[in-house]
Amino acid sequence: MVVLALLFLVTTVGSLISGLTGLAGGAVVLGGLMFFMPASEALAMHGVVQTVSNGTRILFWMKSVHWDVVLRYSSLLIPGAWFGGILFSYLNLNLVEVLLGVLILAAMWAPTPKNYKLKFTKNGFIWLGLLSGFFSMLAGVVGPLLNPFFDKLNIKREEMVSTKSACQLILHLVRIVTYAGAVGVSLGHLKFEMIVMVIAAILGIYLSKPVGKHITDRQLDIALKVLLTLIGSKNIFHGLTQYLL
Repeated sequence: MVVLALLFLVTTVGSLISGLTGLAGGAVVLGGLMFFMPASEALAMHGVVQTVSNGTRILFWMKSVHWDVVLRYSSLLIPGAWFGGILFSYLNLNLVEVLLGVLILAAMWAPTPKNYKLKFTKNGFIWLGLLSGFFSMLAGVVGPLLNPFFDKLNIKREEMVSTKSACQLILHLVRIVTYAGAVGVSLGHLKFEMIVMVIAAILGIYLSKPVGKHITDRQLDIALKVLLTLIGSKNIFHGLTQYLL
């Protein structure tokens, strides 16, 4: 019962964060799952919970989704995820986790040269989807790495959250199918845990609407930067310690 209560709490908090930002909450959920399950089961369960979480967000903000971005992001997702699934058993996942942590911190804190502006058009989401599919199979959480690219869209908060959610929904659906097909992971023995976490994911999204009304975009940007820094640092620390053990 204690484990179920902790999973419920972690999933609710992670889903609430995702409801406010569109990304990053999944890392909180995966971190909780990693304490109680083997990596393969945690990654697969994470895909199920995040599918429900993202699907619920889309129901709230369906009219705000930029579907042209979602279509581009989805176009090469499947081959990226399938290739990542095939490599899952061969690569050192701890080093992959370290790499993702470094990339997250670089995206947040690397200084931009003076008078330099990153040119990132909507077509860039085609290749972003390919890389997302690949790395999501190996490390589970790629949402924080995507945030700087979504920021280039310069759209309102609700549009940003809903568009991120639609992209992530398709990503996690692909992950579930790939883990079952290419990796062979089964979650049949975790049905009760899955039900508890799905309920918590829906609750977190439901709470995000009233909570979001009391948070300004500036406060959210600061909170997101702090959260992503913690996630990136945690990935590096956890990956290195597991690799060196």
